[in-house]
Amino acid sequence: MIHAVDANKPSFRAVEFTPGLNVVVAERTQESTRKDTRNGLGKSTLIEIIHFCLGASARRGQGLCIPPLADWSFSLEITLAGNRVRVARSVENPNRVVIDGETSGWIEQPKLDESTGERFFPLKNWRALLGWALFGLDPEHDQRKYKPSFRSLISYFVRHRPDAYLKPFRHFSQQKTWEVQLHVAFLLGLNWEHAARWQELRDEEEALKDTKKAINTGVIRKVVGTLGDLEPERIRLEKRLEQERHALETFRVHPEYEKIQNEANQLTREIHELANMNVVEKRMLDRYREAVETEAPPSEANLERLYEEARIVFSGTLKRTLEEAREFHRKIVENRRAFLEGEIERLQRRIKDRSSTIKDLSDKRSKLMEILRSHGALQEYLRLQERHVETKKLLETVQTRIKEIKQIKHWENEVKIKKVELLKAAQMDYEERRDKWSKAVLLFNENSNALYNAPGNLVINISDSGFRYNVEIERSGSQGIEKMKVFCFDLMISQLWSESKGRIDFLVHDSIIFDGVDSRQRALALERAAEVSRQCGTQYICMLNSDMIPRSDFRKGFRFDDYVRLTLTDADPSGSLLGMRF
Repeated sequence: MIHAVDANKPSFRAVEFTPGLNVVVAERTQESTRKDTRNGLGKSTLIEIIHFCLGASARRGQGLCIPPLADWSFSLEITLAGNRVRVARSVENPNRVVIDGETSGWIEQPKLDESTGERFFPLKNWRALLGWALFGLDPEHDQRKYKPSFRSLISYFVRHRPDAYLKPFRHFSQQKTWEVQLHVAFLLGLNWEHAARWQELRDEEEALKDTKKAINTGVIRKVVGTLGDLEPERIRLEKRLEQERHALETFRVHPEYEKIQNEANQLTREIHELANMNVVEKRMLDRYREAVETEAPPSEANLERLYEEARIVFSGTLKRTLEEAREFHRKIVENRRAFLEGEIERLQRRIKDRSSTIKDLSDKRSKLMEILRSHGALQEYLRLQERHVETKKLLETVQTRIKEIKQIKHWENEVKIKKVELLKAAQMDYEERRDKWSKAVLLFNENSNALYNAPGNLVINISDSGFRYNVEIERSGSQGIEKMKVFCFDLMISQLWSESKGRIDFLVHDSIIFDGVDSRQRALALERAAEVSRQCGTQYICMLNSDMIPRSDFRKGFRFDDYVRLTLTDADPSGSLLGMRF
């Protein structure tokens, strides 16, 4: 329970709180001008001070950590685990919380500053102690990544800033889904570990997506595809790798491979030249044989006619007889035949010699080619090695890709199985805890019915993505009713936790929760808060502007002014919480 809020400056308007309903009013005075405002009097600052003393983060230039408050120290008197203590935290040194009072029975004791005699907690230790004292959190035994946080839990009991009043299940608009699921489950008495496990599975799914993306980004174009596509590729590469391995094992490198190859090429050129010459001379030989076969002396008639014609032309000079002419022609024919026969013999001999040479050259080339067939050049062997290495690398990449796909498939199946098992376990646990969450549903129903004469519903569902929460009140939709959903939910949480003796027993609301709310519902809400806090032995603290007080709507006998613990005014700076303006 919060007993008092104070500061180290005399201008500060210290305030004391009691069990039950406590109201801090911001009042506009007759002396104030139209330019004065109740905003800035300190209602929200008071909530910020409570958060500050309860271990809120301190950022320079934000909240209370501003230059005008540099030498300020704020204190909170509170009962923790049966001990009433005074805690103080300074703006100048926000990582140190000074403790004054009995601390016996606490799981951790404050340190002693020998130079000042003060007892203090480092901020981290202070938060851990508050988590244990107010919510039963055990920092020693739970090392899970996702677990209840004191600072998140306390923010449902001391809502701060406007976006904390938009939705019952969120204390700030950007709150992560897992945080909502886990902390609301914890507050309602559900198994928060299921919410933690759901988030762990979501992390696994995200890791799967990232792994897939990384794999698909890193693989080469030749090895993309499904498992069905890659298995035939693997088999083909294994076969090719074996063939290349065998070729390398049986490969023999000849030291003069290139010389032998050049000599074989030269022999080929020579053989081609000789063969071409034989073709030419065989054609000449054919013509010579044909000439021999057709060669014959002229006929007697032709010779006689030629002779008579010659006598007419050369009558005075022709001395030879016809017989002599015949002999002359016979000699010509004999000489020509002899010449052709000699040429035929010569060509036959040359063709035969070339053919013999061609045979010798071919035999020699054949021996060289046999060497080339049975051996290889070093360059060729190296190229074969390079191809073998490339094939091996490609096969390894395909095998790795196949392994990754199988692992991812297995991982995906494991996550699916885990989600099904988790859903089943959560549903079973949900049924086992029916008494607890049924009470929460009933209390929310009663709180909403007290405000609207219409029962509201707290809806708790379990799906494969975790806990899902909702609240319903008839005529919901207007801003005022949405704020009252938050009020009914928070009051219900306070009622539930009032049964845990020694745990948190206070609830604090800023005036924002009553913005836009009908005056009758404001009256009913304040009356309900007073009644519930009295019955449960808890404490409800709220801030109100004076024009928000629904005096004409309170029930007869409800004495609102008896619950006012502090009135802030805008008449002059001394009427504000800090007693100054900046």
